[in-house]
Amino acid sequence: MRADRPSSTATLIAMATVLTARDARFAQYVPPGGTVLCERCLTGAQRWLTRMPALARAIERATVPGLCLHFMLRKRWIEHAVRSALARGARRVVVIGAGYDTLALRLAREFPALRFTEVDHPATQAVKRAALAASPNVRFVAADLARTPLVSALAGALGPEPSVFVVEGLLMYLTGEETAALLAAVHRLQAAGGELVFTVMEPAAEGAVRFHNATWVERAILALWREPFRSAVRREQLGALLAGLGFELREWADLAAMHPELPLARGELVVHALRPT
Repeated sequence: MRADRPSSTATLIAMATVLTARDARFAQYVPPGGTVLCERCLTGAQRWLTRMPALARAIERATVPGLCLHFMLRKRWIEHAVRSALARGARRVVVIGAGYDTLALRLAREFPALRFTEVDHPATQAVKRAALAASPNVRFVAADLARTPLVSALAGALGPEPSVFVVEGLLMYLTGEETAALLAAVHRLQAAGGELVFTVMEPAAEGAVRFHNATWVERAILALWREPFRSAVRREQLGALLAGLGFELREWADLAAMHPELPLARGELVVHALRPT
C-alpha cells in the first residue's frame, strides 16, 4: 500500500460488509454490530457506492465472484476461533493489520476485563480512530510493519498472559520469508502461550497466487493499488510450516468447500494454531 493513504483492501472489506448487510439473502452472515462501524470508516462517495447494489454485484462478477460473502464467512470463522481461545483462557487479543475490522472493538465491549490491541499502518489506523470510539481496554499501535519489526512495535504493549493473535487478510501481501518472520515474531511475543488465527492463500492449479476464480481485472486492480499478492501455502504444508515456527496446527478450513450451497470466492484458507508454552 502507499504510505500516504489508507489501505484500499481495508476500504474494500468495509464496503463489502455494508453491501452484504443490505442483501436480504446474505445479511445473516454479517458479524453483528459490524455494519455501522464499517460504514463510519467510509467516505461519502464510498457510502454512496454501497447504495448501488447492482453496480457492486457487476463489479464483483468482473473481479472475484463471491468475494464479499467470502469476507463475511471468513470473519465469522475467525470470530468463532477467537471466542474459543478466550474460553480456554486467553486474556489478550492482538489484531495485526486490523484495517477497518470491527472484531476487537466489538469484543472489547463484551469483555471489559480483557485487553485488545490493534496494530496497523498509521494512514489506515488514523481513519479508523477518527471515525470510531473505542473502549478503554482497546489499545491502538500505529506501525508500518514493512519498516518496524512487530516485536519492536509491540514492545511493552503485552503482559505476561496467554494471548490470541489474529492476522487476517495480510500474509498474502508478504513474501514467504516475510510471512515466516512475522509468525516467528508472534511466537516470540507469546512467551506465555496462546493461539494464532490467520488467513493464507492457497496456490492456484498453475501455481499463481490469486483467488482461484479471480479474473484478469482483479489482478490489474491489485497492481494499480500496489497491493499485489506475493505468497501462498498449500493446505498439506500448513502443519510443517507451523511446526517449524513453534506452533501446532489446530484446524484449518476451506470456506468454499465447507459451504457449497453459497457462492463464495475460492482459494483462501483460514487457519487456527496453538502456541504451547
